[in-house]
Amino acid sequence: MALERERVTQLESGLHPLVLALMILSVFWLVLFAWVVFGGSRVGAILLVVVAFTAIGFLAVPVVFWLLSRQHRRQGHRIPFSVWVRREFALPEGPVRARDAAINALIAPAAAALTLTLTALAAWYAGAGS
Repeated sequence: MALERERVTQLESGLHPLVLALMILSVFWLVLFAWVVFGGSRVGAILLVVVAFTAIGFLAVPVVFWLLSRQHRRQGHRIPFSVWVRREFALPEGPVRARDAAINALIAPAAAALTLTLTALAAWYAGAGS
């Protein structure tokens, strides 16, 4: 019975602030790098506005949910990321490891930022060689 109670207290319902900060940083990198690399033309600027608003929408959902969560309201409850990542994360389908939840939350924005960076570097390298 005590083990079951301990497991319930180890169940997290919200992302750690570090995970949210990494999401924001990767999306910020994506938008900033897109503006720097592709912002020279008029058509490119229009497309970049669409990318920027899509990125803002992508970030708004988890940030709004975090701001509305009970975890955000608790002032003194700050657990280190090293402790949070070893707990379980509550999903409607059932609990998963918090580490896996963090990876799933970060993989899309990080992959998009990395893909754009590598594509821009390849385009720059191809243009510099000609």
